[in-house]
Amino acid sequence: MEFGVLGGLSVEDSDGRHMPTAPKQRQLLGLLLLHAGEVMPVRTCVTEIWGGHPPPSAATTLQTYVMHLRRLLARMPSVGSREAAHDRLRTTGQGYLIAVRPEELDLLRFEQLVEQADRAAGDDATVARLLRGALALWDRPVLADVRTGPVLQSAVTHWERRRLVVHETYLDARLRLGRYRDMLAELAVLTRRHPTHEALHVRYMTALYQTGRTGDALDVASRLTRRLARDLGVAPGPAIGRLQSAIRRGDSVVFPFPPALPSVPGQRRV
Repeated sequence: MEFGVLGGLSVEDSDGRHMPTAPKQRQLLGLLLLHAGEVMPVRTCVTEIWGGHPPPSAATTLQTYVMHLRRLLARMPSVGSREAAHDRLRTTGQGYLIAVRPEELDLLRFEQLVEQADRAAGDDATVARLLRGALALWDRPVLADVRTGPVLQSAVTHWERRRLVVHETYLDARLRLGRYRDMLAELAVLTRRHPTHEALHVRYMTALYQTGRTGDALDVASRLTRRLARDLGVAPGPAIGRLQSAIRRGDSVVFPFPPALPSVPGQRRV
């Protein structure tokens, strides 16, 4: 049995896909999977599905959605019965909990690989290998094909930021390994996707400079400066200026990011 949230919602077993088709049932399943192993209170589920103005029958309708999801689980060979489905999707206290093993949910496998990389800090080849595997689990934004309400949207935003933080750590390990040329296309895509993220631009400038593309590295800094002024009304931080000066002087550049996994994501981190 495999559940997926790192992209579109997916539910698969040995006999193929088992997908809820009703939008609100998909929404509820996505919410439970993003919080797998945690009790999601009824009130939270109602807020996610109906927002701030739920119908009087919301709690009863929610129970119906849970019943349909249990029927879906019961049809899966790895579950196989109504009783086992109730053990998987539990009513606990004032809410619901879905129980999955780490190997059954891509989000949990992602976090396992990131934790292993964290323990391997200092061994850049191992960190890069583990984080490459973690990032390979993503193909689109979280729950890309599921309607999101206020609760899910907050969770999706959290995990997209988490993905970027992990991606940055992966890039740092590869930069310290000197894989500059191999990273250029990836960094070009990331800086277009995050046009005011200064730390990504520093990485891109470093890789360009280390591969002999001095003019292109300085052009990246100029574009970033214009974009920050236009969109945010600010100037780049000191790391951009220091790197620009070093590139203009032709100095050797030591990549300035530490090997530890960063803990707080952001758009202007340098």
